[in-house]
Amino acid sequence: MSAGHEGESQVWGLISTLVGGPAVWGAIGYGVDRLADTSAFLPIGVVVGFVTSFYIVYVKTKPPETTTGPSHSSPPAARTDTGDDAPS
Repeated sequence: MSAGHEGESQVWGLISTLVGGPAVWGAIGYGVDRLADTSAFLPIGVVVGFVTSFYIVYVKTKPPETTTGPSHSSPPAARTDTGDDAPS
């Protein structure tokens, strides 16, 4: 697969995520509305779907984090003082 088609594939994947999220969660909300004889869950489902979809797209497309300072995974440096700083 060429590089151009790979980019198209990624774009279509993101579009399907943005369309599919509200569609799926809206359908779930519609089903709950039909079972509970209400009308509030369809719009709630659509909003949840939009928020979830945008979050998923953000996570998929954000650039990798770069570290500019020391690694936070290493333990702190050992102390060299002995505590004998008391005046004599």
